[in-house]
Amino acid sequence: MTRPLPPLNAIRAFEVAARHMNFSRAAEELGVTQGAISKQVIALEDYIGMRLFERLPGGLFLTIDGNTLRDAVTPAFEILGDTFEQFSRRPPRSNICRISTVSSFATQFLVPRLQKFEKDLPHIELEILTSFRLVDLAREEIDLSIRFGAGNWDDVVSSQLVPGVLIPVCSPEYYKQSKCTNVVDFVNSARRVQIFSNNEWAQWAEVAELELADPVKVYIMEDFFVAMKAVMEGHAIGLLPAILARPHLAEGRLRTFSDVHMDYPRTYYIVHRANAEHRPIVRDVIAWLRREAELDGLA
Repeated sequence: MTRPLPPLNAIRAFEVAARHMNFSRAAEELGVTQGAISKQVIALEDYIGMRLFERLPGGLFLTIDGNTLRDAVTPAFEILGDTFEQFSRRPPRSNICRISTVSSFATQFLVPRLQKFEKDLPHIELEILTSFRLVDLAREEIDLSIRFGAGNWDDVVSSQLVPGVLIPVCSPEYYKQSKCTNVVDFVNSARRVQIFSNNEWAQWAEVAELELADPVKVYIMEDFFVAMKAVMEGHAIGLLPAILARPHLAEGRLRTFSDVHMDYPRTYYIVHRANAEHRPIVRDVIAWLRREAELDGLA
């Protein structure tokens, strides 16, 4: 019967921290934050019921139990390293890059560019998996993820793909039917789409320096993509991320009703494990995503 073990991430964090005797350098090696290393070490200490480090003014020191554990786990990781080095000399396992993302990004950014992707990177097969949940990149064998948020996820490397910018938009027909002659009257007579309880409209009104009256009705929606669908069909006005709205603005399916755009703390991030970029095809895909964002003036 297999004996239960602590989480491997916690053991690895301890081994690297014990080798460097410094949480910051351990975090740099593993591509995570110092807080994530500390969190994993504390979790390991809780699991085994022993203190492994003494955190003193002069620095970090191993306890007796910490020294014992380090002497046990270090050779184990060295054996694993030697074993997997044999496989690293072999050709890459495949030319497939698996991307996990939300449907809004896949639909508005990736899918319209599939032919261009095939032309630019013919050596890579792309697999796109869409989900609202936060996938485990290691357990589910995902090469990289495009996540929408503030970029503060634990145990992964995240980098902003595009700045967070919200644009006030509506359908051309909706604007025409309103017959309003100024932004204030238009906004205060329109139905608005709001994403959860973020109250992005109140923030935008402050930036636009206008007083926001209660609308006839507010549609609360979970996802920007669903909100955009409601706006495009003329049910309401919306504040949408530039990366989603601009293709429809260019094609005339949406129009802006104000020049006031608003910086938003949440946006799309490229997220991957610390060692993901060791695969050349992952590096190529990340570089391609950034080039595409720059070409569209989004980055």
